Amino acid sequence: MKVVFLFLLLCITTVRFAQTGNIDFNSPNNIKKFADYLYCDDDYFRAAIEYERLADINRSDTIEFKIALSYSYIKDYYSAIQKFSGIINSSVYFNEAKLEEMKVNFLINDFAGLRSYFKNSFIAVVNKYQTEGEKLFNFSYLFTDDELPSKDEFLLPFDVNEEEKISSFYDWKKEPPYKKGTLAGIMSAVIPGSGKIYAGETGDGIVSFLTTTVFAFIAYDNFKAGHTTRAWIWTSVAALFYAGNVYGSVAAAQVHNAKITFEFNDGLNVYLNKKNYYITKYEFCD
Repeated sequence: MKVVFLFLLLCITTVRFAQTGNIDFNSPNNIKKFADYLYCDDDYFRAAIEYERLADINRSDTIEFKIALSYSYIKDYYSAIQKFSGIINSSVYFNEAKLEEMKVNFLINDFAGLRSYFKNSFIAVVNKYQTEGEKLFNFSYLFTDDELPSKDEFLLPFDVNEEEKISSFYDWKKEPPYKKGTLAGIMSAVIPGSGKIYAGETGDGIVSFLTTTVFAFIAYDNFKAGHTTRAWIWTSVAALFYAGNVYGSVAAAQVHNAKITFEFNDGLNVYLNKKNYYITKYEFCD
């Protein structure tokens, strides 16, 4: 029985192989079908390879744009920029390519290049791509220390539903709730622990105040009792904690500021990803 089953399986396999043996897998139509399948299955690396093969045989606007998008999706940004910039102005995807190139510049943090590219590529044309490009152009200022445009100018490309959130990002960037490290150090030099409280570390501030005060009192009490050696030992300990308290207050302010910066950038990135500003999924798949 097993022999019969193996024989039948061999026959079926042979027939199927014979049927597929006449298919030309290198024909433009079949390459395109396979590339489209890979692209729609999010296998962008292999899709790019197949589209590149197809472009050598049968170049088209859609194929060129898909190649560039595929590189962008797999984060091969160098190749993506080359492909997007190679899409000529007669292409039906010319405006989309310019916007996608801006997005790549944004993703690699080339904000200066993004602004220059926007001014040179979009300034002469007003359309939906110019508006989206202007949004990225304005967003780039939130990731740098460059002077912000006026708030009215900054909010101009955003619609009513976005204005409130974008306005809060702008205000946060304009006047971040940072703490001054120098001020924190001076405060703790005057009143131990107060600088840490100012920097948001209330618990550490109270502990610093109590510890430094207690050690200073022990040193004073030993001086008063005539125990000079022990008094100087406790004075050294108190001085050490006092200096550490001042330094720790400056460090606490720096940590606070780093946390504020991280929260701002993280919140901004979450918003941008949620709004799909970075990568737009084009409707190439059913």
